[in-house]
Amino acid sequence: MLIYTPVALEEVLQGAENQTSDSQYHEINYNGKTLIVEPQSPFQGKIVRLISSDSNDYLNPNLQPGNLINYAAFQE
Repeated sequence: MLIYTPVALEEVLQGAENQTSDSQYHEINYNGKTLIVEPQSPFQGKIVRLISSDSNDYLNPNLQPGNLINYAAFQE
């Protein structure tokens, strides 16, 4: 990633070390689509992000961020 800015690097990265890590999220394969999921319960997860190069995947309402999916339905 490139960032073009007149701001000093120290200011841009200030606070970055205090951010929570993505360890609470899981990258999964759900029906052939790559999703980033946040566990909600032992059997459910909330979609945080869809990773796809197919623009039609982003139009699928079942894959929208915020939707809950069953853990039994995916493989990690």
